[in-house]
Amino acid sequence: MAEIVRGKEVFILTTNVDMQFERVFPQNSICSYQGNVGYFQCSQPCHDRIYPNENIIREMCENMLGMRIPSEPLPRCRVCGRIMVPWVRDDTFLEGRDWKDGVIRYESFLKQCLTKENAKSVLLLELGVGEMTPGIIKLPFWEMAYKNKGAFYVCMNQEDSSSPEHLKNKSLYIDGDLSKTLQDLKQIMKGKAGTGK
Repeated sequence: MAEIVRGKEVFILTTNVDMQFERVFPQNSICSYQGNVGYFQCSQPCHDRIYPNENIIREMCENMLGMRIPSEPLPRCRVCGRIMVPWVRDDTFLEGRDWKDGVIRYESFLKQCLTKENAKSVLLLELGVGEMTPGIIKLPFWEMAYKNKGAFYVCMNQEDSSSPEHLKNKSLYIDGDLSKTLQDLKQIMKGKAGTGK
């Protein structure tokens, strides 16, 4: 994916919590809207802070007894003493400073790209987004593509999706295995780069 967008201004809005985008893109160009399993938060939450959890998880794994983790290495909140939990969307999800910063960075990026003063060609690329929470990525992308002259919407997904009628000339749907589709796209772009087109 990184090779395909190399040299372009990119921002990632993701509902995945698996940290895969962080392996390729800088943290300041990612908004993890549903959280990130790489962090803990207080289960209350009693304060506005998330904590990297890699070392804590390693310690918990090293202290496992069979398939059980003793209670001693379980992470506890430094403020209230409650158990810490993964920073992922549930009824106690912390929409605190870190979450708000990600949303602000995303909105600022869009404003920079889509305002009339800074109008650019913008590709709204939706990769493997399901139907569970369409209000986070899919519906806003449809609206942005419709309202902005330079915006074009592309959906890549395992199964064919329906295209909104008002986006017929401003959208493209590609169904199939996402990994293979991206590999094919990378090869096509390499071929064009080789021909100078």
